[in-house]
Amino acid sequence: MNTKLLRQKILDLAIRGKLTDQRKSDGTAADLLKEIAAESPSLRPSKRGSNPQQKEITPLDKSEAPFEIPDNWEWVKLGDFLDVRDGTHDSPKYVEKGYPFVTSKNLVDGRIDFSTCKQISKSDYDKFNERSHVDDGDILYAMIGSIGNAVLVKKDRDFAIKNVALFKKKNSQTNMGYVYYWLCFIEKTLKGNAAGGLQPFISLSMFREQAFPLPPLAEQQRIVAKIEEAFAEIDAVENNKELLKTHIKQTRQKILDLAIHGKLVPQDENDEPASVLLEKILQEKAQTDNKKSSKKKKTDDIATSDNRPYEKVTVDGEPFEIPSLWEWVKLGNVCNPIKRGKSPKYAEKSNVLVFAQKCNQKNGPISLEKALYLDETTLSKYPQDEFLQMGDVVINSTGTGTLGRVGFFNEALPHDIKGIVPDSHVTTIRSSVVNSRYLYYFLKNRQPYLEENGEGSTNQKELKPHTIYDLEFPFPPLAEQKRIVDKIEEIFKSLDEISLHLV
Repeated sequence: MNTKLLRQKILDLAIRGKLTDQRKSDGTAADLLKEIAAESPSLRPSKRGSNPQQKEITPLDKSEAPFEIPDNWEWVKLGDFLDVRDGTHDSPKYVEKGYPFVTSKNLVDGRIDFSTCKQISKSDYDKFNERSHVDDGDILYAMIGSIGNAVLVKKDRDFAIKNVALFKKKNSQTNMGYVYYWLCFIEKTLKGNAAGGLQPFISLSMFREQAFPLPPLAEQQRIVAKIEEAFAEIDAVENNKELLKTHIKQTRQKILDLAIHGKLVPQDENDEPASVLLEKILQEKAQTDNKKSSKKKKTDDIATSDNRPYEKVTVDGEPFEIPSLWEWVKLGNVCNPIKRGKSPKYAEKSNVLVFAQKCNQKNGPISLEKALYLDETTLSKYPQDEFLQMGDVVINSTGTGTLGRVGFFNEALPHDIKGIVPDSHVTTIRSSVVNSRYLYYFLKNRQPYLEENGEGSTNQKELKPHTIYDLEFPFPPLAEQKRIVDKIEEIFKSLDEISLHLV
């Protein structure tokens, strides 16, 4: 259910007179206009005038109106029956403690966010309110910049306004709740008609000239009640949606917990034990070590299993019980490399991209839209194994709010790009003996730990490769890794389908 679209549809029906029934006992909007004219001081004839009759509000021609309305309604100009003004245009000196000074940016989700308001002195407050005093039941509307965000004021404190449209009723025949919902309904239209470029605005004259569908007062009241009833039901749906989103997130984490505990899929005694695979790793490593000389590498930049013995976690140190065919190891024993990228030199255009932290999105998969270009004159610094490969796991290794974020690299490169390298704020993890998706899901499960274990000062924390290397890793047989990944992705697909309906 698209609740935002549903709200707009309800407003559309309401403002066209299709949400409520029309009743003869309500009278007509034409009669209402006469009452408004009689009651509104600005619409009364001058005492010096020769015409003893009251001035009348002239309805607009329905044939030229934006859309059809019921017969007992009238189209009128907004400025004919509402007082439309705005706040001050002056910029006062702000004080530490005084009166809130409300601007467009303080109008949020149908309310005034006083926590973000600056404060002004009493003298400025008194001066500004001579022009635009806000009363309970008035409507505020952002008219410069981020146009819209109507607020029906429920006044619980004194404040002043700047560059905000102010709608005040002139008479008792106007339901300001109905005006508020009409403003919400035409927000998109007003934004489209705004003048200005980078700083769009709506003039007071544009507001005053807006064609307004006016129902009888009793129907205005029924419309407001009907909208509020429907919106309350939508609020309940949205609250349930947020609750369901939380449950889905918790379910994903629970599935990953079950997976790395060996409880997501049945065990198969025919699987080759993880211990046999580990022995093969040691044998292959020994053969490799005999063919090449060891090279000294900085541990701040790289943590690998080269020249480090296989470290089996002791029984006393096991974080939790795992199946008998599994083994506890250090992650670095089965991953090579665990390595930070280099600080790149950028170019305006090239055939090689640089993978940065922002490519590893907080929500959703990896995106290369914001990847920059590498200066190809520096390619000699990048051995082939430092280019990202399909199935690599990437972890953001610096930055407040992004440290420890885990991503899975499976992006096809654009047709004109021949490679992509990580920058110095990203750690790459690769393994030839661990299913890449199982490795990713394990690290995603451990992301909260990684987020909390950066080293350094508060604003300069870094996730060192050795922290990742030393993670205690529950290592299943290869065949079971594949079964675990298949089951995770089967369940996650179902959860994704549910999430699509919560947008």
